[in-house]
Amino acid sequence: MVENKFIFYGVRGSYPVPSPRTVKYGGNTSSILVEAGSDTIVLDAGTGIVNIGRYLTQERPEKKHIDIFLTHYHMDHIQGIPFFEPVFNKDYTINIYCDESPTLPLGETILSLFNKPLSPIGNAGIKAHFNFIPLNTDKVGTVKIGTHLSVDFCKEHLHPEAGVLLYRVNIDGMRLVYATDVESVNGFAEEHIRFIDGADILIHDTMYFDEDYYDPDFPKTGFGHSTVSMAVQNAIKGNVKN
Repeated sequence: MVENKFIFYGVRGSYPVPSPRTVKYGGNTSSILVEAGSDTIVLDAGTGIVNIGRYLTQERPEKKHIDIFLTHYHMDHIQGIPFFEPVFNKDYTINIYCDESPTLPLGETILSLFNKPLSPIGNAGIKAHFNFIPLNTDKVGTVKIGTHLSVDFCKEHLHPEAGVLLYRVNIDGMRLVYATDVESVNGFAEEHIRFIDGADILIHDTMYFDEDYYDPDFPKTGFGHSTVSMAVQNAIKGNVKN
C-alpha cells in the first residue's frame, strides 16, 4: 500500500507573514509537497519550498529528481527557488513545469531570480541540472511522474495578468486538485467544474471573506482571488469530497 502525504509548507499569498498570529498554518507563501511512495512533486515555489528543500535533502536523500509545478509567475509562487537547497547540489536534477509567460520564456523567468539586479548568485552558482518544461494549455494535458503519480493541468484565465494553471494530482485513483489564485464570483466555468469533479481533496484559494471582497470602500473585484463562500460553492458544484 502506497503511503500518500500532502504537506502544506506554505499557504499564504502576496508575501510571508511570520508572527504569533500565523503559527497554526504558518507564515510562508505557497508551496505544497506531495508524496506517493517513492514519487514526489512540489506544487508552487513560494517561501515554503525552502523547508521542503531541507526536508528532501535530510530525510529523502535518495530522491535526486525533483518535479516542481508552478501555477504562475507571481512572486509569491516562485520567490523560494533561489533558497531551495537542492539547487546548490550537483547531484540533483530539478524539472520546473509551467506554461510560458507572455513576456519571457520559462527558463529565462526562473533564472532571472538568480541574476543581477535581483541576486548575486548568477547562473554559475547553480549546481543542480535544471530542465524547464513549458506546458501547452490549449487543452487539458497530463504529465506522468514515476510509478504512482500523474498530474493533469488546465488553464484558468481570470487571474491578472496571465491567468493560472489548475493542477489535478492523480495517485492510484485518488485525486487532489490545486486551484490557487482563482476568482470565481459566479462559480467556476463549466470546463473547470469538470476538471475538479469528484476530487477527493480540493485546495482552493480563499483570500477573502465576503465582507472583504464586497467592501464598499475598497472592493476586491478583479484582484484575482476568491472568497470562502465561492470556494464552498465550487466544491459543491464539483462534488468534491474534502
